[in-house]
Amino acid sequence: MKKFIILLFFSFCLSNFSFSQDANNPIDPSPTIGVFNRNYADDFMRTQIIANMTVKEKWFVRISAEQQFNYNSENQFRNVGLLVARLFQTKNGKHNFGVGGIVSYIDPQGMAAGVNIVSTSKVGKFKFITLTTFQMGHNISTMEFDPGIYYDFPKGWYFRSHPRMIFDFESNTNEIPVGAGLGKIIKSTGLVTNLFLEPQYDLAQNRSMLYFGAKFLF
Repeated sequence: MKKFIILLFFSFCLSNFSFSQDANNPIDPSPTIGVFNRNYADDFMRTQIIANMTVKEKWFVRISAEQQFNYNSENQFRNVGLLVARLFQTKNGKHNFGVGGIVSYIDPQGMAAGVNIVSTSKVGKFKFITLTTFQMGHNISTMEFDPGIYYDFPKGWYFRSHPRMIFDFESNTNEIPVGAGLGKIIKSTGLVTNLFLEPQYDLAQNRSMLYFGAKFLF
């Protein structure tokens, strides 16, 4: 059922696309599919697949699924979620924000639901992006905060610092990574590919990690 929902969403995205304007803007009108990996030394890697699209410049829709690949034990499915936010924009078009809801299945606890806030701002060549979610369910109380800073260089290169911070209030287990890296945007006919590499250090768990991935805009 989860695979069917993901495939259905991807098909909807591809049938309602417009050309990409900003490869690092999650609420750009173009549909995007990304694979994001977080490698934790010799222990495990978490892979998250995320699809984004904006409908009629008013609604931001995101569907995601995450799997943990353990190097010394069995792999673990972590979660799948659907996020929808109503978008608003300033008159000059440089600042966008949205508020809405999120519903997830988190393994092994079960279903969770909550609220989300998303924002993007452009100041010169800098771009500031945030996503905040708060979810609750049976034995579930979590918050995710993703603050991002980007700076564009010539020829498609850019600087980035965009950690994914997770706070689990039930288990008191937190992830607070910080870091910085580089990315490269490659444009071809009908497709934009966004590649990045960002070393990070988790302040809560005192361990290094490598965040890398690829995003495709149609």
